[in-house]
Amino acid sequence: MEFGLSKEHQFNETVQKRIQTALNWLDSHSTEELLAEPIGKKEISEGVELRFQEYNTKEYKTMNYETHRDHIDIHYMITGAEWVRWADEGTAKPVSDYDPEEEIQFFNHPKVHGKALLTDRHYAIFYPSDLHAAHGIVNGKIGHNHKLCVKISVK
Repeated sequence: MEFGLSKEHQFNETVQKRIQTALNWLDSHSTEELLAEPIGKKEISEGVELRFQEYNTKEYKTMNYETHRDHIDIHYMITGAEWVRWADEGTAKPVSDYDPEEEIQFFNHPKVHGKALLTDRHYAIFYPSDLHAAHGIVNGKIGHNHKLCVKISVK
């Protein structure tokens, strides 16, 4: 999650351009166009991959947090609603080893986390130092979501 002082911003110009490329691409497509995309992966430029998803939300207690080393995640809700949570790296114990093939590591729940409601056409950006968990149910009811997870390479 991005929060801090501008003088501490750490990602280079290439990464910033990739983030803007993804956001511009999303803004240039209607909800109907996004929903018509097939479920799965789509590369839109070097270092920017879209992953179209469709799923049901779930109870927080069943979720693991995750983090990545080589990319930023932009969680972009096409239609639906879910709670996304985040915490700083080092605030939870790992429940798996880092998997370099899938570029992911899972963690248990941290004692303290931030939380935001992700709804239609809104996004959250998670950096490699962010533990994050998504797909959380809203108002105690399972919902069905169409979402994109945009993978931005930091290399």
